[in-house]
Amino acid sequence: MIHLKPYQRVKIVGLFSIFAIAGIGLTDTMAKAQDAAVLACVKEYTKLGISPDAALAECKKNALADCVKRLTTTKVVAKAVSESKDGYLIDLGDNESRWLEGPAWRDKGCKANTQGQYKRQSDNHRTFWGDQRSYEWFRQGFCTQSEIKLEQNYSLEEAKTLCELGDKAAIGEPKVNSKVQNHEI
Repeated sequence: MIHLKPYQRVKIVGLFSIFAIAGIGLTDTMAKAQDAAVLACVKEYTKLGISPDAALAECKKNALADCVKRLTTTKVVAKAVSESKDGYLIDLGDNESRWLEGPAWRDKGCKANTQGQYKRQSDNHRTFWGDQRSYEWFRQGFCTQSEIKLEQNYSLEEAKTLCELGDKAAIGEPKVNSKVQNHEI
């Protein structure tokens, strides 16, 4: 058992409480689990004679690395940004590689928001019906559920940002945060 001086115990417990409170969107259970894991880590390092401050810094760095690794292997879950008579509005953000074609929105139980942002690509492929095919990807869709799972994992940059912010995504409830277009819903 590690014997810490009273001021060291207060400092470590106080820091864990601050992390739990500052952890944006952390559930109480998850925050306690993280606190326990970091506390166990700090105890292991202090057994080796490392100061509590240095141990805490190293444990936080390890927790961040684990969080990023976990998120980069997790499918993005896009959450609704609003609700209207048409359903939950899910916005996939500025990253056009995440936008979905109309049929892909339908496969997820949603309807593409054709009044919102979209991108169109045409090719000169000869078909029975004509010389051009057109593809459209939509940024937003109206869904019956408040979230949808995408086929893409978080990028390294997204994972790092979410983990540093302590977002729910870093704890196991991924979401895409984005601005909603300025138009009537």
